[in-house]
Amino acid sequence: MLLMTNVDNIYADQVPYLIEQLMDKGAKNVHVVNAMTKKGRQEYIFFIDVRQEMVSQVSRFLASEIGTLGVRIIQADHISYDYFLETVKLSLHDNKENVVWQGSVQVKIIRDDSGSPLSARVEYEDLKATAKAIDATEAEISFYELKQMIENEALKKLRKTEYAIRIEDD
Repeated sequence: MLLMTNVDNIYADQVPYLIEQLMDKGAKNVHVVNAMTKKGRQEYIFFIDVRQEMVSQVSRFLASEIGTLGVRIIQADHISYDYFLETVKLSLHDNKENVVWQGSVQVKIIRDDSGSPLSARVEYEDLKATAKAIDATEAEISFYELKQMIENEALKKLRKTEYAIRIEDD
């Protein structure tokens, strides 16, 4: 079930607290959109993904915590994919094949109905810690580049067919 409510009487620093509390109360996901009301006031639109049995508890929380006058219940179909977390051991090598850094990260592997891997997403906190550790080695790799490298290599490891893109010289 998808719940939607809007509120125009809270401050931005309350939003992270509300998201955390909603997740603790059983929300599977929470999205908050910044908007403006017809009177020009700042508002937040909350989209909360919950199981049907949690609707009452989450709605009561919203009424008591933010004073919402109502919650919309949106009946939505949801296609979900199986996933699992895999610990992946990494080593970063320079162009002379010297090991610059070694460690491991958790990668979320998403699969289709037949078990084929669709995507690999490195867990944020692991990525952040790895980026800081690599930065300490003075290797010049951006957070974005590191994320791409880890996810691409994890996906390659799981796929039966390997593909490569090469940038050609002129």
